[in-house]
Amino acid sequence: MRRETRTSKETIKIPNGLIYFIAFLLLYPFLKLFFRLKVDRRNYRPPKGPFIVLSNHISFMDFALVMMALYPRRLNAVTAQKFFYFRPLSWLLPVMGCIPKNLFDSDVRSVKHILNVYRRGGRILIFPEGRCATDGVYAGMSISTGKLIKKLEAPVVSCRLEGSYTCMPGWRNGLRFGRVRVTLANLFDSADAQRLTLEEINDQIDARLSGADAEPLEKPLALFRTRRLAEGLEHFLYYCPKCQREFTMETSGNVIRCTACDNAAALDRYGNPHPLHADSVVPETIHQWNREQTIHEMRSIHAHMPPVQVSVLVRMPAPKPGDGLAHVGRGILSLDPTGWRYAGELKGRAVELFFPLQFVPAIPYDPNNNFQIYANGNFYSFTPTDNPSACSKYAIIGEGVYRRFAPHMQMTAGYNSGFEIEPRDIGSFEKGAVTR
Repeated sequence: MRRETRTSKETIKIPNGLIYFIAFLLLYPFLKLFFRLKVDRRNYRPPKGPFIVLSNHISFMDFALVMMALYPRRLNAVTAQKFFYFRPLSWLLPVMGCIPKNLFDSDVRSVKHILNVYRRGGRILIFPEGRCATDGVYAGMSISTGKLIKKLEAPVVSCRLEGSYTCMPGWRNGLRFGRVRVTLANLFDSADAQRLTLEEINDQIDARLSGADAEPLEKPLALFRTRRLAEGLEHFLYYCPKCQREFTMETSGNVIRCTACDNAAALDRYGNPHPLHADSVVPETIHQWNREQTIHEMRSIHAHMPPVQVSVLVRMPAPKPGDGLAHVGRGILSLDPTGWRYAGELKGRAVELFFPLQFVPAIPYDPNNNFQIYANGNFYSFTPTDNPSACSKYAIIGEGVYRRFAPHMQMTAGYNSGFEIEPRDIGSFEKGAVTR
């Protein structure tokens, strides 16, 4: 068995054992008590030596869940670069051995870190979707994940998370207590990594993390309390499936309602919307609602589409590490089938920036706050000046344009997202051929 060794040249630390132990003592009882955490290890046998852990990503509590499920094995987690800009994470993440990654950017630095950590005997946690799935459903991943596994010929453990989305969705602040389940399983061994093709590896990862190859739960995972379940959802679901207007949704308590046509739904303890009136038009799940607004946006994406333009405030990392993001300018951000363009002020100068489409396969975003582009090692945070709730719209359009026009697709399809709809299929969707 290869042991993890320390060298003076390592830039990524071995996760601090004391902090791991203290975190386990504090977090595990909390997760068991308030989330009834259940870990299924029936198909899991810890590989000897270094290995890779792949997990779906549906909430901001996911790292804690994976860490608890695999304890006492310590993990070097690949983490979005933006988290390293803020205190106390700017101190804690390096101590915990986290590996910074520029999301959806060609980040040679993070690949080198992963290779070094693996070769010294470390265990690496990767959320291959590269973002938190705002509708709670697996969003697909970069095909480079399979390339990494083949290069390392690495054993792979899958970690399938369920329930954490309803407890801590990305569109809402704070926690809601309910049931959470973690399923660990051995996905590949070294021989599999050698034998399987890149496409076979990525297909099996997609099937595992999406739950397509899993038996459905006997009993759905529910929340314990049903108060204020919908609040914040209007910053994600901005489209009314009845009148097809945008940004007319508002929430109160458990109810989301369109102010234009009074179409309304109430969320239940499983996080699913139900019609509030006899004439309400409401998809069965938040994921299906998001799929409908994705198809709504895909209708306007074509080769001769006019540029999508938005006035934005721009923030970049503050000069002093740990001080978060600093306002650096404002201008106009636009998108067309060739890519994103920014024209305006940046750090006191008039600039024009171009982000080619093939290098921006997806747009991470924080609902009602900002959306982000990583490019050439730089991090840009854009906040729409007229409507911060539009961040989800620009994220959907950005990925839709990429999936329709990118010369070489670098992302797997995900799960029934709506991006797969072609222009010729939109008419049949409007006639009801696509199930709501």
